[in-house]
Amino acid sequence: MSKDSSDDKTMAMDSARNSEIMPDAGKVHMDEGESWGTGIIKDFKRTVGTHWWTEMTNFNQKTIAVTLLMFISVMAPTLSFGAVYGKETDNRIGAIETILATTWVGVMYSLIGGMPLCIIGSTGPVLAFTKAVVRIAENIDVPFVTFQAWISCW
Repeated sequence: MSKDSSDDKTMAMDSARNSEIMPDAGKVHMDEGESWGTGIIKDFKRTVGTHWWTEMTNFNQKTIAVTLLMFISVMAPTLSFGAVYGKETDNRIGAIETILATTWVGVMYSLIGGMPLCIIGSTGPVLAFTKAVVRIAENIDVPFVTFQAWISCW
């Protein structure tokens, strides 16, 4: 008996044993397609009635500490960038708008994105982009806030 035929028999025996262990091993199964957003809705219905309520009512010392840490770690750069935004945009976007935008995006991202502790706030590249948009709006003589809104929609 040649070595090749014994290897073939061994491979055939191994694949027979594997198919007994996992009959559909290696086959790809695709679920039926769903319309957009149904997974988020199912996840929301599944979690709100179960562990979500327990987590939302879990008010203790650790919860207060983490909440204060998140508040301080988000508010300090938000106020700093808000002051710089105010200076660069002639107070059309300032600290108040930056706080409101950070709050809105943070709440929406935590509800939809599935990552409730993600720190969201202003960054240097966004500030540089906004500064460039202010200059472009001045050069083409259009209102900055309207121009920025259309850029945001695009």
